[in-house]
Amino acid sequence: MTSTMQNYAVKKGLPKQTRSVCPECGKILDATLYDKGGKVFMDKTCPEHGKFCDVYWSDTELFLRAEEFAHDGIGLRNPMDKNLKEGENVHVFVDGERVDMLTCSALANIDLTNRCNMNCPICFANANQQGYIYEPDYETLTKMLDALRAEEPIKCTAVQFSGGEPTIHPDFVKIIKAAKDKKFAQVQVATNGITFARRYDILKDASAAGLNSIYLSFDGLTDDIYLQARDRKMFQVKIDVITNCRKLKEETGVCPSIVLVPTVVRGMNDDQIGDMVKFAFDNADIVRGINFQPVAFTGRMTREELEKGRFTLPDLIEAFGEQTGYTTKDDWYPVPVVAPISDFASIILNENKVTFTTHPHCGVATYVFMDENGKVTPFPRFINVKEFTKGLEEIAAKAEKATFKKLYALKLLKLLDRSIIEENLPGGMNKKQFKKMMASVMSKRSKTALAAFSWKVMFFGGMHFQDSHNYDVERVRRCGVHYVTPDCQVIPFCAYNGGPEYRNEIEKKFSVPLAEWKEKNKKEAAELEAAMVVPDDQKA
Repeated sequence: MTSTMQNYAVKKGLPKQTRSVCPECGKILDATLYDKGGKVFMDKTCPEHGKFCDVYWSDTELFLRAEEFAHDGIGLRNPMDKNLKEGENVHVFVDGERVDMLTCSALANIDLTNRCNMNCPICFANANQQGYIYEPDYETLTKMLDALRAEEPIKCTAVQFSGGEPTIHPDFVKIIKAAKDKKFAQVQVATNGITFARRYDILKDASAAGLNSIYLSFDGLTDDIYLQARDRKMFQVKIDVITNCRKLKEETGVCPSIVLVPTVVRGMNDDQIGDMVKFAFDNADIVRGINFQPVAFTGRMTREELEKGRFTLPDLIEAFGEQTGYTTKDDWYPVPVVAPISDFASIILNENKVTFTTHPHCGVATYVFMDENGKVTPFPRFINVKEFTKGLEEIAAKAEKATFKKLYALKLLKLLDRSIIEENLPGGMNKKQFKKMMASVMSKRSKTALAAFSWKVMFFGGMHFQDSHNYDVERVRRCGVHYVTPDCQVIPFCAYNGGPEYRNEIEKKFSVPLAEWKEKNKKEAAELEAAMVVPDDQKA
């Protein structure tokens, strides 16, 4: 197994220096992160456009606690990118400065098209607004999948098809099957839901082809929110997707699980976080979690607009706790908290496994259990997370040097036994029962294991993608959500959509003029125009 890289270790504590970009011209700048009034701010000064200040994390205590779990990865190589020399790390350039990638592709995005059957005001992809069509054909898309499976030293195992609206690509179902044939463990689609609400046949075909998860845009439970964010009423569409998935499950025994994905905007829908959580539990037979995404601000903004609208991950944690009563901020952890588990598995199995070495300030998450009486307990109440992860790191370090590595699996079980907080276990369950149940939950028998206890389990997470105001090059370096392009480049999410913004460059390079595309694809153009007609009952 490749050893962990140490030369880019996260520098902990405050204040600290990093690199950012000017929101006006994109020039790379020195930036300072510092505490002020219990919040973490970023300051930077452009020689031409002056000083910029933005809140980075709105809770300094949480910021520093997240850093305790920082865990750098082992780099990323991409043999199919002809722009890279043999053995050279994947990298991007921010205003001419090279940024080497440290984290594997924990999740890869493939944009199937820049066409969409909606025109959302808050679309980061700016779908339907360009004068060209970006829509790779099937052969190109399969090559992009091959590039992900060829990554070194850790192959990508999870792919998400996005856009635009990926379900309108003419080969949508076909490309899902291709991903499954290429042994992707997780095949997902990020969608507004219109296709799956209106076309049960496409949902059924996608499921049969191997679609595992639907990342469903979901901004709230009232249509006034959708009218602000999406320019049309959409809540019934979301209900119809869930209804169709339930119908498919009853009919075939299987269906893709749904993750609700709200774009959270302060003053628009941040007061509905609790309602969305209740909705998820009410539909737990189909919905397995919510991935909240605080809005990323692009374009020119006044300082007043930025301060009014900024919503950070600590804001999410606070609002979640206040509106549900389920969690405190101690129940949430940064993404790399699970990295030691993957490191240990890699050592024991002598094979590099996908490791979530994302920057500790990119995302947060927790798991929440609900028993048959409706009592809710966050998973971190059952186990001393800090003790467990620290102990696992120590065991992994010793196992890496040992001859008989698998013997250290026994030490892992003893560590888990010590880390369980028995008095918090639900329903009178003892440690042995809990460990057996957790082993099942983490396997393909998870649904059966939970059903035996009449429990519902729900994932809640937050991922705050960057914009040019809070851009941090160190976060880009450790990004675990990547795009793959038609020429097989691998580009981190926040570099693709913000900062240097590779999206426009890539889409222009591999696109055709809109008029030319319409002439060659008259049927698809007519179908899209028809789909974009908003029904009367969805208008304001």
